[in-house]
Amino acid sequence: MIFFSQFTFAEHSVALLAGKYSFTQEGEKLIDGSKASITWNIYIKDDSHAVVKIYSWHTPFTCDGKYTISRNGDQLALSWSDKDNPDVECNTSSPQILLKKSLSGKVLAHSELFAWDPDGWKNMRVIK
Repeated sequence: MIFFSQFTFAEHSVALLAGKYSFTQEGEKLIDGSKASITWNIYIKDDSHAVVKIYSWHTPFTCDGKYTISRNGDQLALSWSDKDNPDVECNTSSPQILLKKSLSGKVLAHSELFAWDPDGWKNMRVIK
C-alpha cells in the first residue's frame, strides 16, 4: 500500500505532493570549455520535513542537509535546521528556500542560494 502526502495551497486550490524536485543553474565558463554549475535536489518527505542535496561542478555551496517546512501563505518555507546538520554550515538566513505552485501547476522555487540569479521564481523539475 502506498500513501502520498500532499500540501494544499488554499489560494490556488492546488496541491504539492511529497516527492523530489530539482533545479540546476549554470554559471561562468571554465578554461576547459565546460560551465560551472550547481543543482539543488529537494526531497519533500512530509508536511514538516525536507532534505536538500546540493551537487556542484566548480562552485562553492552552503546549506546542504535537513530542513523544516512551514507554511507561509500560499508558499512552503524551507528552513535549514542547525540541530539536524551539526557538521554543515549555512550562512543564509531562514527560510532559505520558498516553494509554491503556479496557477498552471508548475512547482516554483525562490532562494538567495541560487547564486547566479537569486531573483524571481524558478521552474523546478519534478523527479519521479
